[in-house]
Amino acid sequence: MLDDSILPVALAAILGVICNIAAPLAAFWGAGKLPRWQLWFHSVAFLVVLLSPLIAMVLSLPDLFPDEEEPVGTRFAFLPLIVEAAIILLLYCLAGGMFLSKSAHSSIAAWHRGDRYL
Repeated sequence: MLDDSILPVALAAILGVICNIAAPLAAFWGAGKLPRWQLWFHSVAFLVVLLSPLIAMVLSLPDLFPDEEEPVGTRFAFLPLIVEAAIILLLYCLAGGMFLSKSAHSSIAAWHRGDRYL
């Protein structure tokens, strides 16, 4: 096996977990400072959380010769990172759904009141 990975597996998993926590916090902080860019900040945070397990795996797993196999359990080190990313993405989707529901409800209520500017 070629041992030419960029990061050790444990370090890549820990950095991924920290990045998954820091990206939404930075998005909330940035959205508080610049409210007009709120959607952009959260979109970037969503993409960072979505791509962090893949980036961690690419940076930490070594290249293999064509006739070699990975050791058993190599990818299990990334299971906490994948689960954390799935939970954060689920919460982002739920928050987005609640925001869209609230927006649609207020638009419908305004339309029924007679403010038909749609």
